[in-house]
Amino acid sequence: MVEHWIGLSNLPALGREFSFDDQQMWRDFWKEFHYDLEIVTPLLSTISVAAQPEGYLIQGRIRGVVKAMCHRCLEDALIVIDHDFDTFEAHDDVDIIEGEPTHLRNIDTGWELNAGGLLWEEFLLALPEKILCADTCLGLCPQCGKNRNMEQCACSNPDSQSPLARALQGVKIKTN
Repeated sequence: MVEHWIGLSNLPALGREFSFDDQQMWRDFWKEFHYDLEIVTPLLSTISVAAQPEGYLIQGRIRGVVKAMCHRCLEDALIVIDHDFDTFEAHDDVDIIEGEPTHLRNIDTGWELNAGGLLWEEFLLALPEKILCADTCLGLCPQCGKNRNMEQCACSNPDSQSPLARALQGVKIKTN
């Protein structure tokens, strides 16, 4: 996994803000995890890290626009990323949820945070569950494959029914 470690020693009492504007980091993540995305507006990220007795409080934001393929019609879809997040990373000696990955490590010079891993997780949370070019996207015709947003086809006539719909047409469900 692409890592970007930042040192957390000598943080001011109110914390410190870190900014990330390296677009290659995102491209490396996408390549590693086989995401077909393209940057339209650069992804800019900031994280503010404040030391706490048992770990670090992290607040951040990811903004930008990426292009992906629509899940319904396979055309380009723009995804606006504007994601705020708050998280807490606990030190090793504090009880953490089993199996929960940590983005902290303790080295000779003090604690470090894997900002790259943290930002990747938050980016994934910012993506929509289903990527659509528009909320009204009609998708591809399941019979002929034509994009129903651009042209009407004979097989996608709303009057035609699927075989399952025809088979269930006379079925009535009794409720007690």
